[in-house]
Amino acid sequence: MRKACLENKNIVVNILSKSFMNDPHINWLLEKSKNKNKLKIIMGYVFEESLARGTVYLNDDNTAVALWNTEMKEKVSFQYIYRNLSFLFRIGIKTTIRCLKTDKLIYDQYPKDAKYCQLYLIGVLPEFQGKGLASALMNPMIEDMRKNFTPMHLETANSKNINLYNKKGFKIIKILQLGKNTLHCMRR
Repeated sequence: MRKACLENKNIVVNILSKSFMNDPHINWLLEKSKNKNKLKIIMGYVFEESLARGTVYLNDDNTAVALWNTEMKEKVSFQYIYRNLSFLFRIGIKTTIRCLKTDKLIYDQYPKDAKYCQLYLIGVLPEFQGKGLASALMNPMIEDMRKNFTPMHLETANSKNINLYNKKGFKIIKILQLGKNTLHCMRR
């Protein structure tokens, strides 16, 4: 496992796009966008955001990735402004508003003025799923946060992932209904 950098963007976007192609939450977020590349656009956006707010880990054979964010707010910079305006113009105002409203609902579950870590996204190429890669990407961060007594959060709309997260010590703290989509907010 290694930390990803901006040069790994295409690899990460590919893994996440293939992993989340049928994800109910991502599809709901993007349903109003007419851009045919909307999945790659949002995955590129969240990758760059996680580089600025946390850490991105890739496994050694580029088949799995985990994006971890922290409580840190991203500094306003040219890159920040460019990324956000580019997302808005490429993905559309309705989708951007939906993403912002959803983020607010999610982040309302997080501690205010305290440290935390969020598993923002974790993806494994479909042909490599079920081999323990997601678990392996989670273990080092879980151990670091456990040592520091830092709470960890994640959200999933895929109910088959709840069991994996439960085994890692995450418990459901809230369920959000977003359209026909159920989002499970979990904390460890």
